[in-house]
Amino acid sequence: MVKYALYVLRWVVLAIPGALFFNKVRQIFGINDVYAAMIISQALMGAIVYFIDRLIFTSGAVPVPWEIKPRGVCVDCGRVGKCYRVAGKRCCEAHGGEEKPGFRC
Repeated sequence: MVKYALYVLRWVVLAIPGALFFNKVRQIFGINDVYAAMIISQALMGAIVYFIDRLIFTSGAVPVPWEIKPRGVCVDCGRVGKCYRVAGKRCCEAHGGEEKPGFRC
């Protein structure tokens, strides 16, 4: 939920600079077509904002409440694939033991 909130906040914070950037693109390139200017400005903003999104979603700077194993074995069905488990003390308390719970698909 924290990552989602940061993602939405990023959109809100960049709304005004995005509008200014859109107008600057129209002015610099002399584009009167609103749709063409929007596509160009969004592509350029997307290239810039990519690094902010990468920081939010993959850097580990924002904690993820679960662990993901790209190629794990599900303890319930035995399927091999992407598996998840809740990370941290919460998961161990929920199961009542010192042992970490297994990954599930």
